Amino acid sequence: MSELMDLMKRLLGMEPTDISKDDILIHYLNKARSNIYGYCNVSTLPVEYDDVMVDYAVYLYKNRDSVGLIDKQEGERSATYETGIPTSIRLALPLPKIKVGTD
Repeated sequence: MSELMDLMKRLLGMEPTDISKDDILIHYLNKARSNIYGYCNVSTLPVEYDDVMVDYAVYLYKNRDSVGLIDKQEGERSATYETGIPTSIRLALPLPKIKVGTD
């Protein structure tokens, strides 16, 4: 977990020795992991997807004030947000597994 946290801090421009936001970063890392596992319909992923998980955790952290928003307008400026896992992250993940029932 510490390697993932160090990478996340570097991507966010934080000092690796700054532990003041560690609990928040861990929260978003766990949330990213949970969302990705749910999307892929798996309980684990190979370590080669750790960077993708960190990218998504950084995305969640940076956009934490926009959760639930689809459109936002301030004066003449407007923004549209993607819902769910961003396309750039989804494309880097393995295809979701389909589970077949055995009834």
